[in-house]
Amino acid sequence: MISIFRAIRHLVVGLTAAIAIVTPLWFAAAALGTRFELWGYQTGLGVMTFQWGPRFLFAAVGAGVISLVLLIVYRFVFGKANAPGVGGWIAAVLAIAVGAGGLAYAASVREYASTIPPIHDISTDTENPPQFSNALIDRRGAEANSVNYAEKIDPRSERPLPEVQAEAYPEIQPMTFNVAPDLVYEAALNTARDMGWKVGTDSPEAGLFEATDTTFWFGFKDDVVVRVTALDDGGTRVDARSVSRVGVSDLGANAARLEAFEANLRSSLGEGA
Repeated sequence: MISIFRAIRHLVVGLTAAIAIVTPLWFAAAALGTRFELWGYQTGLGVMTFQWGPRFLFAAVGAGVISLVLLIVYRFVFGKANAPGVGGWIAAVLAIAVGAGGLAYAASVREYASTIPPIHDISTDTENPPQFSNALIDRRGAEANSVNYAEKIDPRSERPLPEVQAEAYPEIQPMTFNVAPDLVYEAALNTARDMGWKVGTDSPEAGLFEATDTTFWFGFKDDVVVRVTALDDGGTRVDARSVSRVGVSDLGANAARLEAFEANLRSSLGEGA
């Protein structure tokens, strides 16, 4: 009889260990496969992550709990001398940690998403936002989000985007510097490159450049345009705009990008925030 229970224990613990290993690999494959264009984001994010991901996480928790119960019962019934090795306990605990950790993270993301508006176009100048070139708009593709800032609304409240952005991200404002425009432009361009953005259009004469920032996971591309303007007092004003190519809500990514850009630019120019 003990041999039958031992075989069942090995089978359950083995499946639990496999689920604990496969689950994080599944999410990594979903993200990296999308990044390297093995499949579209609808498959990687929508199907593999949102549809199948929770099933793997619940399976990991369930398998871990079942394994723990089985290991405890096995030791209680057959005694310490026949107790399973430490590997089974590790597999059970690891599966529970992977599943519960993933579910907790997903819940935190949903909670955070509910606290911010589902928008994806952020500009330091909401009245006259920097405009993208036709070349960049073409690179975004026909199915990409619109770059018409003035016509956008918050789909949740149906309020105009400029109004919603000002309320959600009041810290996103035009940047001013007591430095000559040409020096600011050069510093802004270098800052963008240091942040890993791929610079496309670069026009010092127009005081404008465009760049694309690609996320590591899923390879989502957000486009940025930076406009540098001379002020009458000899200083410089910098406006920047960041727009996601896909998705309704950016989970605050574009606002965070512009905040980081301003902080890094001010640091490079020797000015405090």
